[in-house]
Amino acid sequence: MASKYLPLLGGTALIVAIGSFWLTQRGAESTPMPSTGAVVVTTPAATESPSPAPVAPTNLPTPPDKVIAHVRQAYPLLEKVDFSCDAKGCAVTATIPPPTGDEFLKVRQEMLLGGLARLVEADGYRMPGPVHMDEIESNLFHIRADVVPAQPPAS
Repeated sequence: MASKYLPLLGGTALIVAIGSFWLTQRGAESTPMPSTGAVVVTTPAATESPSPAPVAPTNLPTPPDKVIAHVRQAYPLLEKVDFSCDAKGCAVTATIPPPTGDEFLKVRQEMLLGGLARLVEADGYRMPGPVHMDEIESNLFHIRADVVPAQPPAS
């Protein structure tokens, strides 16, 4: 007998949850906003533009293992260098350990301000944006440089 009322109870709980949310939002809207200068950035819905299909590793200009070798050779300060493709696209990733001196900082800055982009360009890729850095521990960073083939593969 109780199973007959289960859908009714679920619907009632949903209505109560929606009503509570509406009341909470209504109260927040009536509260005056302080004038602080914060900016809210909104992005268009993901359904407006289809995401590009991931590049198949077989259609890449230079094989990933060669790109990894070139990055390691040019920037030995990097650890855990990788080149991979996933649903977000292809990227060169690595870890930058804490600095060991002024020369280290100089090389790191050169790499982040265009050196890595020039390096992958020589392998047939371009970086459509900046290098993304995430601090994973104190002064230890994980970087991700999104890359795309400089010339689309011939069909």
